[in-house]
Amino acid sequence: MILHAAAILGDSSAASDAFRAVAASASVGIAGAVLSVFVVLRRWAYLGDGIAHAGFGGIGTAVLLSIAFPALNNGTAIYLIATVFSLATALAVASISRRRAVSGDAAIGIFVAATLAWGFIAFGIHAHLGRGGPGGWEDYLLGNINGISSAATALAVAVSAGIVITVFALHRQIILYCFDPTLAEITGVPVGFVHYLLILLVALVIIIGMRLSGNLLVPALLVLPGAAGLRVSRSMRVVMAVAIVASVIATVAGLVVSRRWEYISPGPAMVSVLFLEFLVAHFAGAGSKSGRD
Repeated sequence: MILHAAAILGDSSAASDAFRAVAASASVGIAGAVLSVFVVLRRWAYLGDGIAHAGFGGIGTAVLLSIAFPALNNGTAIYLIATVFSLATALAVASISRRRAVSGDAAIGIFVAATLAWGFIAFGIHAHLGRGGPGGWEDYLLGNINGISSAATALAVAVSAGIVITVFALHRQIILYCFDPTLAEITGVPVGFVHYLLILLVALVIIIGMRLSGNLLVPALLVLPGAAGLRVSRSMRVVMAVAIVASVIATVAGLVVSRRWEYISPGPAMVSVLFLEFLVAHFAGAGSKSGRD
């Protein structure tokens, strides 16, 4: 499927670029789909927004720092700083919500507002000073996977594979934690460890997905596939399979749409396909339930 999609995304001179884009997108889509089931079960949909917007604040910081330190005026440095911001935010939210000093939603809302505002302020200052270099904020909010390097593709595939392996290795503990944290703790599940681990994995998907669909839309990869799967079935195997298939189809279809109509960004196209898939799953699930009744 990936090879076929890469072939239709461009001519022979662009085939390698197309393959890298599809491989990275499909890998991130699979990792996001696997985690999305647990994100929906734990009602952590808003968590992805907080971490993603923290990344945008990190990008704004890197853009400002590039004025004083020109060595930071490149995509790799900018995304590294965004990664630090995202991981720091994930750990802060995990700690606050775990200790219940502030409710989870409130903690995430604080970071969403602060980091998104700071990102726009930083880009505004950079533009006011007339500095060149980093692309406009639209690329960071909406994503731009065109021209992704082999190293970035390998990193996306490796991180995604690590996330999937980790989840399946600990799936019993994670499922029990998601359904009933109190029971999980009583039965000996290291609830604190699972809590921090899940949030860290969510952060990693967002970090590698920022290039794919941008800070604004990458949380959709962590919500819509799982939501679609849970509308179809209550069997975890079926739910996970549906989520993965839906995510891979959406990510590849989004790239095809973007290459066919260049004025459409890949990120919005992917999320639109995911939303359509969710609608199909929603009405199919509703129909099957009414039939049983």
